[in-house]
Amino acid sequence: MKIEYRQALFEVYKILENTDEEIKNKIPEKFIKFVKENMDTNYKFELEKGKELVRQNLKSETKQIIALIYKYYICGEEERKKIVEKEKIDIRKNFYIDFNKNKKSKIKNIQNRDEIENFETSLLEIKKEKWYKKLINKILEFFQIK
Repeated sequence: MKIEYRQALFEVYKILENTDEEIKNKIPEKFIKFVKENMDTNYKFELEKGKELVRQNLKSETKQIIALIYKYYICGEEERKKIVEKEKIDIRKNFYIDFNKNKKSKIKNIQNRDEIENFETSLLEIKKEKWYKKLINKILEFFQIK
């Protein structure tokens, strides 16, 4: 596991140490055990007392883990559905790829139309592969031979 994630797990552990028991009880013991076993115990991090969690100097990986903990363990089913739907909308709304005939595509950011032309990428020519070639490649890929 990368050191950034091990350090992020240490930050998560410190946050969980300072969390109300009611909230901690919603998080599976197996997950907390995973955090303890994989965190970087040599990493130096202290929460700033009296400072809101969103204002703490946390790693981006820590924020992502906390968001996942909230989504899967803490929030209710109705709120989880809203979060999942918002994630789907954000993905669809923020970017789309416009394929045109000259094998160029433009990745367009819908929210900022001024910078649409900044994102240009070439497309590789798509080759039709036989079904058995695809199968062989998948098998080789699975066994990491290719």
